Amino acid sequence: MQYISPRQLARAAGVSESSIKRWCDQGQIPTVKTAGGHRRVTLDAATEFLRQSRAEFHPELLGLPSRRGHGERTVRNLIDDLYREVVAGDEEACHRILFELHLAGEPMSRIFDVFVTPALHRVGDGWECGDVQVYQERRACSTILRAFDRLKSVIPSPSVTAPLAIGGTPECDPYTVPTEMVELVLRQGDWRSRSLGSRLPFATMITAIRDLKPELYWLSVSYLDDVAFFLDEYRNFYAQVQDDVAIVVGGQGLTPELRKQISFAAYCDNMQHLESFARTMRRTCGDIKGRTSTHDKTDTKPSQE
Repeated sequence: MQYISPRQLARAAGVSESSIKRWCDQGQIPTVKTAGGHRRVTLDAATEFLRQSRAEFHPELLGLPSRRGHGERTVRNLIDDLYREVVAGDEEACHRILFELHLAGEPMSRIFDVFVTPALHRVGDGWECGDVQVYQERRACSTILRAFDRLKSVIPSPSVTAPLAIGGTPECDPYTVPTEMVELVLRQGDWRSRSLGSRLPFATMITAIRDLKPELYWLSVSYLDDVAFFLDEYRNFYAQVQDDVAIVVGGQGLTPELRKQISFAAYCDNMQHLESFARTMRRTCGDIKGRTSTHDKTDTKPSQE
């Protein structure tokens, strides 16, 4: 974990070192103390302080990407930029765009819904029509996942009392990007979230729930090759864990017709809906377990990888 001194943070934020130290002592900036009694701020706490600051600041002084200012660039321009960089496999440029949006105050849910998902859909559409090569599509997924990993270091760590959320994709679904998005959205909402990855047999999901005892389990379903098999496996899975955890599902593989045949705590058709549901559940975490519906109106479809 990277630590920042009050002096470094003061320079980056354009304020006095004494102000930073005072805010640290008041608890406004989370701080740790070295063995010698010196104040240190974690990189994620420093980034969050800059993000909440309305003054001009310079993240590059902390070794972070410099601000280019996306205010004058339209959403369309940013999607175009992100599409171009993921197809080119430019991780640094992708990270810069996502980090810039984060510093501008955009929540992860909106970054994913408004910018990342449309850009990746364009990659998929380009692959289908031959404008994007197979290797470029595969590389685009790897590039955006590495950019996500770098974003994790600047999102504040959840509190020690935060509820646990885990999840992934079913055995037939290889798409990793959506479940990684869910992890980041929930982490920003003060959940101890952890994606278990893709291609998970339902049997291992049951074991994970019993071993780890999460309050929320998410299932991202972007692709199904055998709907009947999925229904049988999911119904057995749900029957075994419904009293232990709230099941949240999403993904373009779960058509409206299919959703009518399964039970869940919530279906979310985008990351902002997931964020809203998780925020409500965060407030009433102890009461929501077991509350399910066969067709919940809370509609997050994790985006296509």
